[in-house]
Amino acid sequence: MNTFVEFFLVTILVLVNVTLSRNGKKLYWFYEISHFLGGFLLAGLFINFFGGGMALLAVLVIGTLWEVHEVVVSKNKKIKSFLENKFKYYIIPPTFSDTGLDLFLDVLGASVYLFFIK
Repeated sequence: MNTFVEFFLVTILVLVNVTLSRNGKKLYWFYEISHFLGGFLLAGLFINFFGGGMALLAVLVIGTLWEVHEVVVSKNKKIKSFLENKFKYYIIPPTFSDTGLDLFLDVLGASVYLFFIK
């Protein structure tokens, strides 16, 4: 895929997630699919700049940063209320099992891209 198209698709995926976050846990399955798709699309983006192993590592780093973002937002009442009031952005309080599953799906999506598409 074209680098611009991959970047555009990742951006759309993030915006859709932020928009749908207003529904709280109702669309939990979509967020898990989004982690897989995010890993898949980011691997496609990063493969243009790095080799396969580094693209996989980059996806893991981005996924980890996203999970840290979820923890920081859920623990900081000022940031959380600002995002909820200003953007109607809701983050489900993270758990260890949810974070582990999210990171696994990020890496799985990247691995599928690297194995089947590359």
